[in-house]
Amino acid sequence: MMVEEEIKKGLHYFEIFIDECRLKELSLYINELDKWNKHINLTGKKDILSITKGLLYDSFFVYKLIEKRSSSFLDMGSGSGILSIPIAIMNRDIEVFSVEKNIKKIHFQRHIKRLLSLDRFYPLFKKIEFLDSISVDIIGVKAFGKTETILEKAVRLLKKGGKIIILKGKNAKPVEFEGLIMSKNLTYSLPCSEKTYKLFEYTMEG
Repeated sequence: MMVEEEIKKGLHYFEIFIDECRLKELSLYINELDKWNKHINLTGKKDILSITKGLLYDSFFVYKLIEKRSSSFLDMGSGSGILSIPIAIMNRDIEVFSVEKNIKKIHFQRHIKRLLSLDRFYPLFKKIEFLDSISVDIIGVKAFGKTETILEKAVRLLKKGGKIIILKGKNAKPVEFEGLIMSKNLTYSLPCSEKTYKLFEYTMEG
């Protein structure tokens, strides 16, 4: 119940409303991530509250930006699925692609897909540069690398009018990129934390 209460705090902070079933699924995901992380290094966060507050809340922030305007989302370098899986849980109408090159992390994501019957969630064992035949509305990125590198790898997978949402540290600087317009440059913080972070959103021209 402690985990559910922390999840509720994050949902309330970002004004996200989900039913009890979705809440329990989010809690199950976080508990499974904590359990697996004790045996396989899926994330640097070593306790369940740090995973919830330091990682899951980021997915709530991204979800709030995309919930009403997209039918497809791609998590680039998804790791333990901390952006993609909560989005797939909270809105089962969105097609969610989760791209990760570490097979152990993909095994975990596939486990969650089966456990929660996430029919429109697709964990993909690939490097992003070798991905093709996918075109999405929104690409979300956290902890991948330099902003310019992210844009170079992501732009070809984006639909016209689509958006790339990048979460970075507080000192990150935006860059210009041909064919993309910077539509958001935000400083944000998470519940129960004084730390600040940056969000860059780029929109495909045309």
